[in-house]
Amino acid sequence: MQEKIFYHEIINLGFNEEFVNDSIYFKRHGYHYVIINKYLTKKIYLEWEKETKLCHMVRIDNSKECNILNTMPIMNLQHLKIINDFFCNKR
Repeated sequence: MQEKIFYHEIINLGFNEEFVNDSIYFKRHGYHYVIINKYLTKKIYLEWEKETKLCHMVRIDNSKECNILNTMPIMNLQHLKIINDFFCNKR
């Protein structure tokens, strides 16, 4: 079962925030929709969901179409750090 990973932990690992101007989402939730992710390669990225505080690794076909080919849940912060270190060449 996945464990929550908190915002400050995600940001400390170098995730990026992209704010999306969506007035309907704002009216419904009271805050702006934000995409929080980190690209590991051109076709693999990590995505963190603000509402659930859960993270997934996503593989896409290419950066133009961005069709999702597969996803993998990140189980906890330790798992996320292992994946991040693997792709960022940290030992």
